[in-house]
Amino acid sequence: MPRSFFALCRINDQNVVRRIPLQAGVQAEIEQLFDHQEAAFLDGKDNDQPFDGNWTPDDNDLLVIDDQPLLQPFNETLQNGPAAYDRLDVTNYDQAGIKAVFMKSNADQNRILVQRFQSSQYLAKGRFTLRYDNNQFAKLTEHGFSLDTKLTAVIEGSAVKFVSFANLRKIMTIQEHFVAATEAEVQTFAAHGHFHVENAALFDAAMDERSRKLIKGVLSSGVLEQNDVVTIRTRAADIGLVIAEQNGCLILPGDKKRLKVILNFLEEGVFKGVFSNALFETNSKRTVA
Repeated sequence: MPRSFFALCRINDQNVVRRIPLQAGVQAEIEQLFDHQEAAFLDGKDNDQPFDGNWTPDDNDLLVIDDQPLLQPFNETLQNGPAAYDRLDVTNYDQAGIKAVFMKSNADQNRILVQRFQSSQYLAKGRFTLRYDNNQFAKLTEHGFSLDTKLTAVIEGSAVKFVSFANLRKIMTIQEHFVAATEAEVQTFAAHGHFHVENAALFDAAMDERSRKLIKGVLSSGVLEQNDVVTIRTRAADIGLVIAEQNGCLILPGDKKRLKVILNFLEEGVFKGVFSNALFETNSKRTVA
């Protein structure tokens, strides 16, 4: 039985599912495309890692967010079927609001295969788009869109599995699952009695997503309350990391790269190689003992 093809659209700040009707020949090709992409997505992935913002996946990892309400629009298509949904209309791209296209898996009837969708995938007849036909280029006379070359995520019940948080959040509102410091928390951190900010303007400029995530981790861990400046500098020196001091405060440097090393150290993400004695930054908080 043919598998239904759907689009998740964002219309008036609401997620809406639309069905994408397909011609018989195209139906079989798209099912085959998604099957191949599913196999590639899952190939070698033998570890599900709960996502908490502190883990960059290894080659064998899939990050997992468990959020039943978030995934409800996708899962409802498994029960409702295509007749419950309006047809996708792309004659007006500005109003279509496509965020993703998806269909269920053939290998697992409860798994949903999801591709993200970007506006660059629209093929508009008004843009003078050319298509290749019979050794010549002809003008595209109807609206259309292209499909991505890979899956962004798979959904299994209340869990969505993915590799790239950045790509997934272009489909779903999942920022609450990414723990990063707010502006107020960044300023609280910078004003802590342990620190002297070397250059406030450079410090503010360095506050990208990664830096905010590290600061959030430091604030949440209680390391600043549990350790004084002398202890922190001593622990840093133990692994060969020098943190400058001024008037009894740790200097947060203006150099962005150096600042991130210190933030990562405070978040317990810097270690010394056992054999090389070199300093490394880890992407993991996974304990091994």
